[in-house]
Amino acid sequence: MSNPIKSLKNSIKHWYLVTIIGAVFIILGIWVFQTPMASYLLLATIFSISFITTGVAEIAFALGNRERLENWGWYLASGGFSTLIGILLLSNPGLSMVTLPLYVGFGVLFRAIAGISFALSLKDTGTEYQSLLWLSIGGVILAFLLIYNPGFVGMTLVTLTALVFILLGIVAIIFSLKLKDVHKKVKEAKEAIKENLAD
Repeated sequence: MSNPIKSLKNSIKHWYLVTIIGAVFIILGIWVFQTPMASYLLLATIFSISFITTGVAEIAFALGNRERLENWGWYLASGGFSTLIGILLLSNPGLSMVTLPLYVGFGVLFRAIAGISFALSLKDTGTEYQSLLWLSIGGVILAFLLIYNPGFVGMTLVTLTALVFILLGIVAIIFSLKLKDVHKKVKEAKEAIKENLAD
């Protein structure tokens, strides 16, 4: 007979990395709001560093949980894509007003789609997932606007970019808190099984 403890998935490791990713994006969004006159060279440099930093953190989180998360490949791909976007931004310092939103927009779009995937995977754990799902859908919409034309909705490029980063940060933090809940539930279930076996 198989040990019921082994049949349980291991607790999610390093869920706090996702919280750090969210905090970085929120800080970046607030900074963009406060410095609307910053040059595109400065914006591209800050964005590139942020994408590389969060991308590496996502890759570390995905690899550390590849045996614990069913959709860990999405997080690995998101981290790889973010890192690639960061490297491309860093290697092209002369980005114009036209090309910068495309780089950022596609990076955000991929992250938002990954957020939708994770929200749907949380559904199977019995955890509340609607808030993460709708915020991620909002991220997809804002990313499309950023790629297409920010002026279409009467927003400046800087304002829309700041909103997108803040939304990404909120999505990441909510997701990390959901992971923390799953981590806690699995840990409690393991302890309960151990107590029953001991009895």
